Amino acid sequence: MRRAMGLGLLVAGAIWPTAASAQFYGQLLESEIPLKTVTGRNLGVRDRLKPELDQIGMSVGSFHILPAVAAGVGYTSNVIGAEVNKSADGYAEIRPELAIRSDWTRHSLNAIVQYDGLRYFNTKAKNQDGFLARVEGSLNVHDESSIIGSASFRRTYEDQQEATFPANGGGAISVEQPQAQLRATYVVNRVRLTGSVDYNGFSYGDTISTTGARLDLSFRNRDVYRASGRFEYLLGQDNSIFGQATYRRTDYRTSVVADDRTSNEWRVGLGAIADVTNLVRVAGAVGYYHRTYDNKSVYRSVGGLAVDVRADYYLSQLTTITAIVSRQIEEAAVTGSSGYVATRYGARVDHELLRNLIPYLFADRFLSKFKGVDRDDRSWDAGGGVDYRLSRIFMLSPNAAYVSRTSVGTARGPNINELRGLITLKYTP
Repeated sequence: MRRAMGLGLLVAGAIWPTAASAQFYGQLLESEIPLKTVTGRNLGVRDRLKPELDQIGMSVGSFHILPAVAAGVGYTSNVIGAEVNKSADGYAEIRPELAIRSDWTRHSLNAIVQYDGLRYFNTKAKNQDGFLARVEGSLNVHDESSIIGSASFRRTYEDQQEATFPANGGGAISVEQPQAQLRATYVVNRVRLTGSVDYNGFSYGDTISTTGARLDLSFRNRDVYRASGRFEYLLGQDNSIFGQATYRRTDYRTSVVADDRTSNEWRVGLGAIADVTNLVRVAGAVGYYHRTYDNKSVYRSVGGLAVDVRADYYLSQLTTITAIVSRQIEEAAVTGSSGYVATRYGARVDHELLRNLIPYLFADRFLSKFKGVDRDDRSWDAGGGVDYRLSRIFMLSPNAAYVSRTSVGTARGPNINELRGLITLKYTP
């Protein structure tokens, strides 16, 4: 999903969940090597420590256990993403979770288990049963040199506003994803070297069409293997310039020639993490990607500019403005298309009205240009919400967003307009 389905940015940009998005566990394919954007010099509204509002949890030996559960009620004005004959629906959501964090001084071991269930009042085919199980450990080798490993398994759901969502899709589309990663960092003097290898698998569940027919989406199933390296020169404690190269192998699990988008991809880029002024911090990179397909008789090679830049403007201690720009190649699900170039512009404002009350606004613009077929999608969203910490153990979070997509071309998808809303209450003992 665009809101939970980016296919790996050049570096780790700012991805925030749009309001009322049902499932959000982060991007389906996250950046191989995240960038550090939070420093001690400037802290955003949501980065500052507030120990008087933090969850207490419980301690068991050298581990800290943090249980939580959130429940909410949501609304959508266009439940199946129809262009005509739209119908509204509401749903109930329940999201229990259990997080475990080590209290070790040098090394760390963290885990989380979460379930996210949605039940629509009338449109049962849109019901969702998402879950996440993840464990991550870090080994501090020496000073800032470390080895980090993680493994996870999750089920998330594709947003109906996505360019990859079937034009006649009438139900929820689940995506099951096993993941494993190993990343090592070595720091000597002013040089930081980082290497990363990871695996991600994607298995798409069947759904139904708007007429009730079964849609088999197994042709989208694939395995992705990546290896990445970054050379970073430290200009100061929190500022640096770097170069990064990534190789990616995508293997589709299909015997149908027209659906086999198995490919090899290289991405290279140059970037920086820097305080441009006392109030502005920028992190990101600009580079080039080139992808070749094993099935050369059907899909031509593609290449182009890759961009991933985030800027934080600390307007005051109470207001943080964040802007992002990204451009990358995504996997296509339209017959005859090798992929599409996704460009995103976004901005978000967080304001600490009270220490326990943070309203926010956001807006995004998305452009999706398909390769090999006549189709361009243009969409935008805008919305906002409030995170109101009623006490240390309760937080109320209402939010709303308007989402619109226009698709043009002979292979276009439906034009979709949708108003979304969600109000949740989270309990954190």
